[in-house]
Amino acid sequence: MTDKLTGSDLLNLSLKAEGVDTLFGIAGDHILDMLDRMVDEPFRMIDTRHESGAVHAADSYSRILRRASVALSTTPGHANAVPALANALHSEAPVVNIAGSADSPNLGRGAMQEFDQIGIARPVTKGAWQVPSPERIPEYVALAFRTALSGRQGPVHLTIPHDYQSATVDVADYERYAPREYSAPTRVLADPSRVQEAVRLLNSAQRPLIMAGSSAGATADPEVVQRLVETTRTPFVSEDSARALIPDSHPYSFGLGYLPLNRAAQMVGEADVVMMLGKRLDYTLGFGGTPPFHPDAKVIVVDPSPAEIGRARSAEIAILGDLGPVCEQLADLAEGLTWSKHEDWVNSMRQTHDEWLAELNEMANPSTPMHPMYVSETVQKFLDDDAHITFDGGDYCHFLRASIPRQKPFRFHNVSSFGMIGVGIAYSMGAQAALPDTQCIVATGDGSFGFNGMEVDTMVRHNLPVKILLGNNSIWGIDWQIQKGIYGRPVWTDLAHGTRYDLVAKGLGAYAEHVTTADQLEPAVKRAFDHDGPALLNIEVDQIISPVAQAAIDRKLGSHG
Repeated sequence: MTDKLTGSDLLNLSLKAEGVDTLFGIAGDHILDMLDRMVDEPFRMIDTRHESGAVHAADSYSRILRRASVALSTTPGHANAVPALANALHSEAPVVNIAGSADSPNLGRGAMQEFDQIGIARPVTKGAWQVPSPERIPEYVALAFRTALSGRQGPVHLTIPHDYQSATVDVADYERYAPREYSAPTRVLADPSRVQEAVRLLNSAQRPLIMAGSSAGATADPEVVQRLVETTRTPFVSEDSARALIPDSHPYSFGLGYLPLNRAAQMVGEADVVMMLGKRLDYTLGFGGTPPFHPDAKVIVVDPSPAEIGRARSAEIAILGDLGPVCEQLADLAEGLTWSKHEDWVNSMRQTHDEWLAELNEMANPSTPMHPMYVSETVQKFLDDDAHITFDGGDYCHFLRASIPRQKPFRFHNVSSFGMIGVGIAYSMGAQAALPDTQCIVATGDGSFGFNGMEVDTMVRHNLPVKILLGNNSIWGIDWQIQKGIYGRPVWTDLAHGTRYDLVAKGLGAYAEHVTTADQLEPAVKRAFDHDGPALLNIEVDQIISPVAQAAIDRKLGSHG
């Protein structure tokens, strides 16, 4: 290391010190200096076709590997990235979004491509800053990573003006801020008295339930979560980044925690004590109201964010701390008590769960066009145990998400609570980058594919052999169904019939097939999965309403009658 470095050198040193090995983004005027320096470093550099795609890929990558990721953009590219940052805030993805800008002396007087980068990023991130001088780049990188990884995780933004990237600074400026003791704490323990109260309340329950959400997925050790569940003999459901922290095949696991897609999870309405393990009491759970909760239910909230304690409803007991160490505290204390087997409760949930899956599987008939459940049943024959699956879109994907079991953690992505569709293609790229030797699949609707379909080109260029199962029903499925059910007619929700998305994928260099009948599906899936590279199957499926759309219609009509 010489006595003098550039701002770009400081950035590279800082990112490497934080453990960054992969960068997502698109080139542009205001990051050219940093890119020229980065290409000689041991970074894997994945350039996408749209900045939102870069942030979505980084979002996926960070949550699978449970560490912060980096997405880069130039100035108008930063505007393109903003929607994906809003989505990452909902998915709780620790994405460090870095953008360049015009030279600092020209800011505020009509510089090229100038706009309020910090102002537009602030509402959709946990923090947004413009680095004030070249020598402070390491300080602000450290601040960005700390913020992204602390509490409920989420995206952050840094703007580094172009002249700061090429400016010469002293090596001592890096040494001053090199990561040592400032790194984000990963083991924030809870108040032991609160943990004791929570364990005692759970121990008194007759019908307990644990619901795990994204914050559990961020820091909780799967083995510790399983020990907690087995010790307390408490049924467990999971969603988002926490999906399958314990496998669906476990006797106390009852699969997906999203109520419209799992009747066993709907039994939260009978539970007397519910532990929210990093799961928000948001709209998916009626904001903690009745329904879906029993009117006498006692709720234990375990969360790394004080903002979530008491949100939507008062908690009987609230525990503030990172889910990793808190789960360990809970499990350790639970092992000192005697626990009921809750046999009637567990058996009732198991019967409900099994009957629900059987009902779904009965729909898997080889009709033309196909029912989405036939796609689900067929694809499951080809999935490896550790396959990563992303679900993107409405009614078609809801059937697959409800029926495809998950046995390993960090192998599941879905549209976030933001409801932003179109994320799946880019999510699957990030998954494949994070898991290069793992089968990565994305199930997407035809509407959703249109948002980031050009990223198939990125998959081809960067050797990301994602398998894309595109359900083509020629509609914006869930809204089409809700419009028909409530208003009697669709508006702006019809798509062209028979669009050849397979030809689009072929044109971008991927393997692709058009599947129109049930007898074609299994051989096509085999060929796609055998192909050494990205592959897309354009599968014509029936316009079947999902339980999610039906529930939305029932809620709306019920409110008027």
